Amino acid sequence: MIPSTKPSINGTWVIERQLSSWSNDLFPRESMDLCVSLRIENGNLFYHSVNRTNPDAPPSHFRFDIPLDNRPHPFKGSQRFDHLRGRLLPNGALEILKLKDSAVVLAEIWRRDSDHLLFRWGVSCSAPRSPKAYTEYFSAIDPNGARSHAASF
Repeated sequence: MIPSTKPSINGTWVIERQLSSWSNDLFPRESMDLCVSLRIENGNLFYHSVNRTNPDAPPSHFRFDIPLDNRPHPFKGSQRFDHLRGRLLPNGALEILKLKDSAVVLAEIWRRDSDHLLFRWGVSCSAPRSPKAYTEYFSAIDPNGARSHAASF
């Protein structure tokens, strides 16, 4: 078997606020604090995020694991969606769809970019939040908690 040359998205990642944006111009550039851990193993996605953007609220945790079989899987823990669907695309990117009553309300593509950052592009149609497209970049966090990336800012 030939080893994959596609860069892995496995790891822990922290958002790069200065590179990221939302189409509705409501991206919280000064306060956005999002850390995401991703692991793809044996055809499953393990996802955990911690959002500390609102300093007046406790951090919000979002966690799931689903098979990457492009089929909807029930999810409890969100008012915005009730099922998750994921798959790996032929180019090595990850697609995650979040559904409510069988309709896609959030769609995301995750992939590594040429600067070794993790790139997330998505569209959110869910109320009550403002609908938007979003482009977000994340730097890798090493085991000691330091950011490691090759991007020039």
